[in-house]
Amino acid sequence: MGHALLGQLGVVPKPAGAALSGIAAQSAATAIGVALLAGLALLLLLLVAAAIRYRNPSNRHTLHSAMWFKVNELVCRVWYRWRRLGPCTVPRTGPVIITANHTCAADPLFLCAGCTYRKVAFLIAREYADFPVWRFFVQLIECIPVRRDGNDVAATKRALRRLHEGGTMGIFIEGRIPPPGEIVSPKDGVALLALRTGATVIPAYISGTKYRHDIVAAFLAWHCVRVRFGKPVDLSDLRGRSGRHVVAAATQRIAAAIRELAPAMRVPTVRR
Repeated sequence: MGHALLGQLGVVPKPAGAALSGIAAQSAATAIGVALLAGLALLLLLLVAAAIRYRNPSNRHTLHSAMWFKVNELVCRVWYRWRRLGPCTVPRTGPVIITANHTCAADPLFLCAGCTYRKVAFLIAREYADFPVWRFFVQLIECIPVRRDGNDVAATKRALRRLHEGGTMGIFIEGRIPPPGEIVSPKDGVALLALRTGATVIPAYISGTKYRHDIVAAFLAWHCVRVRFGKPVDLSDLRGRSGRHVVAAATQRIAAAIRELAPAMRVPTVRR
């Protein structure tokens, strides 16, 4: 009787299964809509943050690089479980060299995530400059490719010019990524650039990464990264002096400042 009346009114009742399917489809559409709105809101937030950073000339960012730095910070926090321990001690103005230990190919991303207000240009091995994952990054923040033999005069001049112009350089003092347990002597490049330009040297320590010999594997690995920045290394007593012993002393002082930032080793307790 009821179905007949509905039929006369032009209303055909749907089966229970069809009704449930309709509700599920509507819920899925709502979820997709909410996700899209959240994505658009996040994109708008990144654009606003990038625009504000772009207006500040002391940051030395272009609009594209400022937005990339914010996206990089987000990726590092979500995928690499990145956290910065303590404040970022990098000065906002003036020439700066950020130097750290080298644990994996993605280390530059971790340092940039910890200092988003300065555009950090890294010295990188020349063979990596054309690597697909790196090419965009290299061009965006004006990295300087350098030959591994250490006799790259053009790269040295570009680094000196950038520091003389008040820019920021990122250099890994070990010069390469050593396998776990291998001790590598620090290179003199950081000390030479700092003594010649008067740049502030900021030590940093990276921990929590998983060693991967392959570059792609290093980027895809699910690290648990921690970055700590230290106070500026005092080289005032060595500036204005010359000689290999002066450079060697500066190098050892910088390397020691990096090691001091390493997390303390936990000694397991023995229950008796």
